[in-house]
Amino acid sequence: MADLVIRAGANDAALLRRMYGTDGGPPAARTPDRVVVDAHVPEGTRGIGMTARTAGVPFLIDPQTYYLQDVQHAADPWVSLPYATRTALTPADLMGQTAQDRLVNQVIEHQVTNGATAVIAPYVHIEGVSNGWLEVQAGLWRRTRACLDQQNVALPVIGLLAVGWRCLHPTQGISKRGPVWAALRSLGPIEVALAASRVHLGVNADERLVELLTLVGNLTADYPVLMWQQGLLGEACVIAGASGYETGIGYREKCELNTAMSNHRRIRSGASGARPVYVESLGRSIPKRSLEQVQKHRRLWSRVLCTDSGCCPPGGAGLLDDARAHAVVSRARNLARLATISQTQWKWNHLADKAAEGLSIAGRINLLAADSSLVRKVDTTALSAINDVASGRRHRKLIRRTA
Repeated sequence: MADLVIRAGANDAALLRRMYGTDGGPPAARTPDRVVVDAHVPEGTRGIGMTARTAGVPFLIDPQTYYLQDVQHAADPWVSLPYATRTALTPADLMGQTAQDRLVNQVIEHQVTNGATAVIAPYVHIEGVSNGWLEVQAGLWRRTRACLDQQNVALPVIGLLAVGWRCLHPTQGISKRGPVWAALRSLGPIEVALAASRVHLGVNADERLVELLTLVGNLTADYPVLMWQQGLLGEACVIAGASGYETGIGYREKCELNTAMSNHRRIRSGASGARPVYVESLGRSIPKRSLEQVQKHRRLWSRVLCTDSGCCPPGGAGLLDDARAHAVVSRARNLARLATISQTQWKWNHLADKAAEGLSIAGRINLLAADSSLVRKVDTTALSAINDVASGRRHRKLIRRTA
């Protein structure tokens, strides 16, 4: 079965203890297969790593080194890390071996000393194949392997490939650039984590998704592929061969690296209000306030509430009262359900049916949003793309990009 990797924040430490049963209570019906945290989180709390070790699940620390490519606010917690810098670096700044060795050594040390069970190699955001960052990434992978060998670090290594959607193009994208793949082979990763930015957006989101699935298929010929920050598109990628996907709980369900970088230029006030609530049919989380209004419409509410007694009590109370646990259990259950379907074509059929239902529900919610400021409109771009691609693949039809 594919892995569900949950990105936990410092405020989720108690939730994870409760879900894994390390607080003395019974564990949840389904739990994350792995846990990952932002780079700065272990500096503030070691509770999440301890919970993962006690539960016997892998614990990852995302170094988030792509933030080096943009300006950082002095008060941002990431700036406190030993390898961080407030100023934006250029490819020239990171092209030399000395600079790469310094970065690689500090990134490895940060993860190892904070209890990571695998090392994520430093990575940069590659938006184009000719701006120099592709060569930087290749160098970082080579230096990571050299440093791991020199320091006799026995932990497995994960190669994280972070690309913009334009790099997925079959003729103009990263797939035709040989040197970076040679560097990846020299790294010898146990898996490749693929962060493909903004695939879920755009007028032709279905074409972007097809190109992402093509890259997944190509990579899985040589490595297990873990989809990074792909809560919206994760299940489609799993059907295409990915070994799992990573997502936040309510927040950070989509990969938008440029937005994440720009957000670090200013002080972040933190999340305000209630955390968004995951709705299985929509494949995403929506504001709790929206669902509270949906609850007043019995027929629509019956289509969004959680009916799994192993997740939420009857009546849907758990959907709103314990939204974080619901999100994790529901996503894990969805992956388990996919694993029981033997034929890939049937899996696409299942996903297409679910996406069609989600589009119908989103349409109803959006009608409510037109009449009430308390309901936020649901963005259906990703859901429509999933529906189009899954529907085509269940009938063995492919969407193709025209050059």
